[in-house]
Amino acid sequence: MGGTAIIAQQFSEGRWSGCRKALTAVLLGGLLGIGLGTPPVLAAARPTLDAVRASKDLRCGVFPDDPGRSAIGPSGRWEGFYVDFCRAVAAAVLGNPDYVQFVEVGAKTRFTALMERKVDVVMFSTTWTIGREAKFKVEFPAVYLFDGQGFLVRKLSGIKSLDDLRGKSVCVTENTTTQKTLEDLDIARDLRLRIVYSNGDNFFRGACDAYTADRMNLATNRANRSDNPDLYTLLPETVSREPIGPMVRDDDPEWSRIVRAVVHALILAEELGVTAGTVDAARDAHRGAETDTLLGSGDPHFADHLRLDKDWAVRALRAVGNYGEIFDRNFGPTTPIGMDRGLNRPWSQGGVLYAPQFK
Repeated sequence: MGGTAIIAQQFSEGRWSGCRKALTAVLLGGLLGIGLGTPPVLAAARPTLDAVRASKDLRCGVFPDDPGRSAIGPSGRWEGFYVDFCRAVAAAVLGNPDYVQFVEVGAKTRFTALMERKVDVVMFSTTWTIGREAKFKVEFPAVYLFDGQGFLVRKLSGIKSLDDLRGKSVCVTENTTTQKTLEDLDIARDLRLRIVYSNGDNFFRGACDAYTADRMNLATNRANRSDNPDLYTLLPETVSREPIGPMVRDDDPEWSRIVRAVVHALILAEELGVTAGTVDAARDAHRGAETDTLLGSGDPHFADHLRLDKDWAVRALRAVGNYGEIFDRNFGPTTPIGMDRGLNRPWSQGGVLYAPQFK
């Protein structure tokens, strides 16, 4: 009989002396074990998939008040590019795109929220770096946005290129990869910049001649935070590569594979011409082995390996559409952000966006 069982028995029998002795022995044994280098037995963290299913909610970390990327819209419902990916994961895993608890995170808390298990996934404009994975014990399962650092200037400033910035002031958010890239660029090109550690709001108030950040970040700032977006323009140069992706903890490879599969399913669907409106017809048409596997009518074991049911990708596509639909709805030319697809076109259309084979 184990020590805790002995304690319980003696306590129930009213044998207080024996109970105290047994308890002392258990505690002393634990302390000796620690002293001898034997680690205490800790309960293993529950697999994220099981925890999400048990709570019937996906806790998705997003940045607040960032229309186009993540914000509460006029109807009181969360909207945006990253929000759509939250809903796609919820649809795939829980069967309903509305089973999402949106947790507001910022530049620092996007990492700590994962480390402290306050969220299951973070959908944010976070650049995938090896250093961040090592430092914060996170993993980037996929890339859902290929971006790069650019510069926003006033149209009437006369600044047309990076060379025109020589001697000018540039605002940059401190303690970011953007800051380091700007400082390196300043030295490499002898621009003699006056670097102002400040955000885009101060740029729009006239604190500096230019503002540098990821190009999508600049476009959303121009659309959402300037008095008149038409007064500002992005310079043509891109000075860094910024692969942006969702983040999960690095201790649950199964969950990482699921998030990766959802992102890649939406990318592959665009390449295959499957949309939110055609997904059901495409599933019934049997248009090829990879399409059938994506839509649940192909390899019967594919979904089993993910611990999902065969219709997981169909539900995600019904909920938010394919990657192109998501991009155009939130970032495209007809939106206030007004960005071209650029690198975020499918590889078959001159971009770099593609998914691994669904086999």
